[in-house]
Amino acid sequence: MELLLLEFFCWNLILPTSAHYIEYYKLAALSRDDNLNGEKVTHHMENKIMKYIAKYCKYFLDISLQDFAFSQLAPSLVAAAAIAASRHSLGLMPSWTAQLAECTGFTVAQVQPVALALISVYYHYRARDAECENVEIPSEMMSKIQTSSSVEAEPVTV
Repeated sequence: MELLLLEFFCWNLILPTSAHYIEYYKLAALSRDDNLNGEKVTHHMENKIMKYIAKYCKYFLDISLQDFAFSQLAPSLVAAAAIAASRHSLGLMPSWTAQLAECTGFTVAQVQPVALALISVYYHYRARDAECENVEIPSEMMSKIQTSSSVEAEPVTV
């Protein structure tokens, strides 16, 4: 009976998820050539930045699980977009590096639309949560939220 089940599933006992890919991609998520808000990333900053990258990646992967559209994409692409969205949100420039392109196999043109969608969903949830809690959102952020309904509204810088 077990052999019949294994043959039915073509011996694929596990399919990789975005969480599997993100662990590998995080190894290339930060380089010494990066700039953080206009400053060169130093050795002393790396550990702290990597902790934030991991935290943001987890958050963006959680967002991807809540929206059906992301389930239609390759898990490797969603993971790559989570890295790009995390770098963008943290102010790391460029948001997509040659090192990441080599590691993931994706170009900026492939990753950018998905990263923008993740960021757009983030702004949507942020606005919704703020309304529920009667929290005032700064006008600068509010303008981003209002324009983020279109995926093309806020480009990821490369």
